[in-house]
Amino acid sequence: MAPPKTSHVAKKKRITRGSSSQNPQPDFMESDMVQNFDQHKFSSETAANRFAEIMPRSLIPERKVKLNPGEYDEFRLELERRNWHKVLADLPNEIDEVLVKEFYANAYQQVRDGPRQCRVRGKLIKYDRKTINTFLRTASPPAGHVTPFSEFSSAHKDHDAIASALCTPGHTYMLGVNGNPIRILRKHLTSLAQMWSAFSYTNLSPNTHTSDLNLMRSYLIYGLVTGMDMDVGAHISQDIAYTADMENVKLGFPALITALCREKGIIADTPVLLSLQPPIDKKFIRKNCISRVELNEPAPPPRAARPPRASSSSQSTHDPSSTFEASFQAAMTKMFARQEDMWLGHQALRQGQVNIIDSMHHLSLGVPDFPDDLIMTGAQFDARIPWPVGRPESQWGGGSIAADDDPDAEEGGQEDPADDDDPDAEEGEQGGP
Repeated sequence: MAPPKTSHVAKKKRITRGSSSQNPQPDFMESDMVQNFDQHKFSSETAANRFAEIMPRSLIPERKVKLNPGEYDEFRLELERRNWHKVLADLPNEIDEVLVKEFYANAYQQVRDGPRQCRVRGKLIKYDRKTINTFLRTASPPAGHVTPFSEFSSAHKDHDAIASALCTPGHTYMLGVNGNPIRILRKHLTSLAQMWSAFSYTNLSPNTHTSDLNLMRSYLIYGLVTGMDMDVGAHISQDIAYTADMENVKLGFPALITALCREKGIIADTPVLLSLQPPIDKKFIRKNCISRVELNEPAPPPRAARPPRASSSSQSTHDPSSTFEASFQAAMTKMFARQEDMWLGHQALRQGQVNIIDSMHHLSLGVPDFPDDLIMTGAQFDARIPWPVGRPESQWGGGSIAADDDPDAEEGGQEDPADDDDPDAEEGEQGGP
């Protein structure tokens, strides 16, 4: 019995399956594509490009706080109450600048919608509030709990109450053109407010603008001065994310970030490590944070006006124009004396040029098959590029020197160039000294 005939449909399928019109398989897989960035250091090409952008930026290193009992206890004891003295005010004195910038490059998010974590040299570094609080050994409030400082930050502000807590008597916020408060000058702050400001500029909300407090920082300092509890891990986490995403801002928390990376086993590959800024100690506070008003010290007196050069009696007997003329004559005399020194120096350089050319010519005479006239003699050089004769004449000092006094003219033996041209003009055209 003959086998059944193959159906037309099945035959068509077989032909189609083996047809040359089918798309060819790629010769390489997507995973084999060459990446144009260091995959060990950066999580993406965007991060690598971001690293190149932030490399020129400078860091804002933190400060330690070193105070003994009895030294500014109001500030020291509040640090201890918040547990900030354990780590936040005593960070390791070690900053790996390249590692910190790699961290910020990998933490960059074009749209801030991801978790606060990034990979640095293959290690996952988290900088969320819980991780930072754990590292700093500070309390991490439960999720959904509103701290007193958070509640204050979202409420309506009584700027008069804030100013009375932060400012010395008689001072308050500076007002803008529309009458709203905008900032408090540092010199108007109490000593305690200045201590907390100095700490915040490096360890809480890094910034190099320290001459005044803007509105947001004044709220932070008010919360610290009045003892409001806050989630410091959330505050620092937010500031790190802001710094990572912003353009043209300096990079804060370098010691903290270095320590977080060290905790994950990342070893520095740079031989030079940066250090923290000088600590906030008794000497620092006395120099930078003490209000003169609180010490009952008078403000430095205004600079006294410069006394007149002459008394009224002498002014009545002397013509002011003659006094000016004498001063002008003295100034011009000094100027031309200096010009004389410069002229002598230029003449010495000129003579050195002539001697070098002459020596090169004599040297060339001893070289076999070397044309005798290829290198000029000193005399030929002096004639080809003449040295101007004479010096600028002035009624205040100095004057032209005769041709027979010119050392170049004596030694070179050349005729003096015409002295009816401006010597300065000849200098400029010749390109000589």
